[in-house]
Amino acid sequence: MCGFFQRYLDPAGRLGEILFGLIMALGFTGAVRLGWEEPDNRALFIGIFGCNLAWAIVDGVMYVLGELFERSRKVRLFREVSSAKSDAAALQKIAEELDGPLFELTSAEEREQIHRWVLEILRRQQPSIPGIRREELLGGVAVALIIVVATFPIVVPYLVLRDPHLAVRASNAVALVLLFLLGMRWGRIVGSSPVRVAAGLTLVGLILVGVTIVLGG
Repeated sequence: MCGFFQRYLDPAGRLGEILFGLIMALGFTGAVRLGWEEPDNRALFIGIFGCNLAWAIVDGVMYVLGELFERSRKVRLFREVSSAKSDAAALQKIAEELDGPLFELTSAEEREQIHRWVLEILRRQQPSIPGIRREELLGGVAVALIIVVATFPIVVPYLVLRDPHLAVRASNAVALVLLFLLGMRWGRIVGSSPVRVAAGLTLVGLILVGVTIVLGG
């Protein structure tokens, strides 16, 4: 399964999906807990796992739609460049699409050269046919699966502990530990301080837990 995730999701994508999944799971824990005055572990497990699964499916679908949108945007750019009346008009279309904060680091001559390189590439390529590809579908499946796998430990306490209140606290503790470990990994990948990043993510989790406790969770 790790190979499947690595094939269809880059490191930033994997870490981002796990992070959002854990944050959402913490929110779901509080939201579902507030739904019952006298909750039981079975109800909490079904509610929280169901919310995590629903979020995973939604995020997987959004991934596929996002990939389709980006590819369609490239096709549109190709068509606009191909139908441009002059090189200047084509270069203007490319500039409108590409120029952003990163390009502020380049000079006007460097930006024009980059635009011309892109124009040459576009003229050699054929636009892809719009539609959902197999790789994009599998990428969406990978997104959904990694969220389910990453957040499943959070619902395990509801299966092994009898006291639902203790299970909620244990579930929150598991989520905070996972956030800390994720932050350590994230810090190493981006070249920042692993402990600092881990502490920041854990603080976000603590704030969410604190909010739910104040509200009665």
